Amino acid sequence: MIRFVTLAGIFLGCALAKADDFPAPRNTEPLGKAPPLAPEAAAKAIGLPQGFSISVFAAEPRVQNPIGIAWDARGRMWVAENYTYAESPLRFDLSHRDRVVILEDADNDGVAEKRSVFTDQVQMLTSVEVGQGGVWLMCPPRLLFIPDRDGDDRPDGPPQTVLDGFEVGKASSHNFANGLRWGPDGWLYGRCGHSCPGKLGVPGTPEHLRVPIRGGIWRYHPGRKVVEVLTHGTTNPWGHDWDANGELFFVNTVNGHLWHLMPGAHLREPSGVSQNPGVYQRLDTIADHYHFDTRGGWQNSRDGKANDLGGGHAHCGAMIYQGRNWPAAFSGKLLTLNLHGRRANVERLERSGAGFAGRHEPDILVSADPWFRGMEITEGPDGGVFVVDWSDAGECHENTGVHRTSGRIYKVTHGKPGKPALPMVTPRCAAGTGRLPALWADYRAGKLAPGALRALLDDPDEKVRAWGIRLITDFWPLDTLMGPLPEARHPSDPEALAAFTRMARTDPGGLVRLALASVIQRLPVDQRAPLATALVARAEDAGDHNLPLLVWFGLIPVGDRAPGDLAKVGLACRWPDTMAMLSRHLAVKSAKDPSGLGLLLAGAADLPADIQQAMLAGMREGFQGWRKAPKPAAWDAYASTGVPRANPEIIRELNTLFGDGRAMAEVGALVLNGKADPRVRNQALQTLIDAKAPDLRSLCEKVLEQRDLSATAARGLTGFDDPAVARRLAQSYRRFHPYDRPAILEALVSRPSFARELLANLGPGKIPREDVGAYHVRQIRSLGDPRLDTMVSQAWGELRDTPADRRKLMAEWKARLPADTLAKADLSAGRALYQKACASCHVLYGEGQKVGPDLTGSGRSNIDYLLENIIDPAAAVPAEFRMTALALKDGRLLTGLVMARNNETLTLRTPTETRAVALADIEETKASPLSLMPDGLLQTLSEAQVRDLFAYLMHQGQVPLPQP
Repeated sequence: MIRFVTLAGIFLGCALAKADDFPAPRNTEPLGKAPPLAPEAAAKAIGLPQGFSISVFAAEPRVQNPIGIAWDARGRMWVAENYTYAESPLRFDLSHRDRVVILEDADNDGVAEKRSVFTDQVQMLTSVEVGQGGVWLMCPPRLLFIPDRDGDDRPDGPPQTVLDGFEVGKASSHNFANGLRWGPDGWLYGRCGHSCPGKLGVPGTPEHLRVPIRGGIWRYHPGRKVVEVLTHGTTNPWGHDWDANGELFFVNTVNGHLWHLMPGAHLREPSGVSQNPGVYQRLDTIADHYHFDTRGGWQNSRDGKANDLGGGHAHCGAMIYQGRNWPAAFSGKLLTLNLHGRRANVERLERSGAGFAGRHEPDILVSADPWFRGMEITEGPDGGVFVVDWSDAGECHENTGVHRTSGRIYKVTHGKPGKPALPMVTPRCAAGTGRLPALWADYRAGKLAPGALRALLDDPDEKVRAWGIRLITDFWPLDTLMGPLPEARHPSDPEALAAFTRMARTDPGGLVRLALASVIQRLPVDQRAPLATALVARAEDAGDHNLPLLVWFGLIPVGDRAPGDLAKVGLACRWPDTMAMLSRHLAVKSAKDPSGLGLLLAGAADLPADIQQAMLAGMREGFQGWRKAPKPAAWDAYASTGVPRANPEIIRELNTLFGDGRAMAEVGALVLNGKADPRVRNQALQTLIDAKAPDLRSLCEKVLEQRDLSATAARGLTGFDDPAVARRLAQSYRRFHPYDRPAILEALVSRPSFARELLANLGPGKIPREDVGAYHVRQIRSLGDPRLDTMVSQAWGELRDTPADRRKLMAEWKARLPADTLAKADLSAGRALYQKACASCHVLYGEGQKVGPDLTGSGRSNIDYLLENIIDPAAAVPAEFRMTALALKDGRLLTGLVMARNNETLTLRTPTETRAVALADIEETKASPLSLMPDGLLQTLSEAQVRDLFAYLMHQGQVPLPQP
């Protein structure tokens, strides 16, 4: 009997299996699909540039389900075979076990003639690495070490857990921790996706001392038993490598495919905000392109179809070529396997500012094999390139089943390869000639005294200086996702710190300044300001892709603990982006400590105009949602100077916030001024809503039916618990522009008295029943009024709430939507339905709102995937898409996604708006396990409409809207 793992079983990880015999792999891929090509035929199906050749290095049954590889010093390949991975929603089938095999090509003819098994006693295996006396295996939630001190390819004992906390996300079918690779500095590096957040530490580490990870790159030092999370964010990094100078680059899926490692960087994710409330903006990809059309259909480049963009959004494996076999034109280029495009994308890495940019080069190795699923690409000991093929008909989410009895590894060479370079050194950059490889080798061997490391800071080569900074601070504790760890012990090295500050002021090397920006997060908080001040004073870096944000990330704890020190950094700042975040942070903190903001304003008039404008914009952002703020002592004097007078809109808002009655009257007059810019009038009205102006109701009622102000005015009126207000909104519904009606509906479900008026006015000639969606129904039910529940059932219908109901409904709709029925759909009508029902929360083909996941790169071509996510959206909800309900003190109920939180406000994203809510106005906050996407989405649609919507969602490209 097949045993499928439950969630509790997943966390058992890589415990040794009791059975003596390796279980026969079972395929769960549905019958009827064409079988995989024979290995030799699959190799011939890969297009090669002129002069290249390909061989099947290994294939089934000698290797199956290869998920990762590594090389040992003898030039042998170690392969991680994963059999336990299973289709959703199972994710792992622990009746299987995983295996590590060793492949050897002693005669270097491109075919492995020898195979041996190192271990077949592990589960949930995603990666293997070899070195330092044994074998390292990533088996989430644990990093394991199997000792093999004598190198006889037999374990000296059972696996040892060296790290734990790499949890498997409850809603994740990929994103698992992976990618073990030795770095040139002697640390073991790895990767993890954002939907598998964890807390890392050696076994027994107390919870408060564990290092949080939510996507990104981490590293572990075996000698010191220390773990660091180097970057925070991205979606699912599944490939990295170092260039010849030791710069690490990694690839990712969905939201940008190419990234440069900068320790301490917070990187963009496809949705949501950072858990760190001081991270207001995150760094983006270094690539100047995407490998799919972000405004069109990414599916148009799937399945190996010729496409200049590169094939799709999913990337696996990364190799920066540094070998001797391929032509020199490939030297230093990064290659990554494009999962859907069945090819290798080529990136040209160029210096750009302090860091790098990735430029698109022509793709190579395009496969015509529909089963090709590239997982890893790496350079072998003779300079040949090895490509690992998982070989399956499914996609990265594996909704259909897993084909466990196939797998291939190809070797691609140019001409006849030379003799393998042995002993093999990894990473390849450490095997080169020149000063850096020798430097790394001496460092790993412990041969470099502190004085020798400090001497590197004066080297004429910026790359050596940058590495000097990194090696000096290699074991200085790095901030975590949320800031410095408690009890972090920072070494005292005033000589190095003085040298760093001098270099920040004068060093011409961008890589040096980038390294120094990272070092800020390795310093005690009270020692960060001087180094940051020296960096932000350099105006030439104001527009740099990385530095303004990277420096800010290190300054967040300074603003938390010493706002005055942060203000002094601001007075030296010549970077607008950094100033905007700095002043925003000081504004947020001003309720408890206004001294920092006051100090900044006292000297602000002497700053350049663009820096002052950034400062004011940051203050405006920081005060969003506040009703009133203490006026800084220096405000009146500053507000009368040149730059503030040139920005009257912001000054009026801030004066209103600071309690200036004249300013409030001016803002009210602006709202009523029909000749003013509608955007300015809306912002002015929102200012008065936030301030709870005395005449707010009268003002909102006056502009309620003005096209450009109606949605904002309706939100303002929800603050008044008067059925007359609700009655006017409901009875005037048809007079509102269709674009504004969602905001009107959201207002009408915000409190019981309003919801009664909505339901009383539901029907022909009033509020169309189809305009009221499942989101509104669930909101009304959340109000906890039995009379409203009865009214909802009578006016709208019942929601089918039980799991059995939803399973039955999914089966019913699947039976109603066979392929021949979907083929008759009106795709344009489906697009119109999507815009009405889905676009307020989802992006598709670059259009829509980024509240929920971007659907462009989802598994929507699979009808089971759509049915599960539409009919039972709460079955598997990632943390960032769980709904929160806010019960306000004035009787309203707001539901949405929490986007940010600080000491004064909470930012909530609803289907129609993003609003900052003062914490003082919230009576209760209740997190829900439910998705913001409600059940019952299909309930108001006819069968033809459901057909059209599903067909549009499954279609491989954008279609025009219906003709009016």
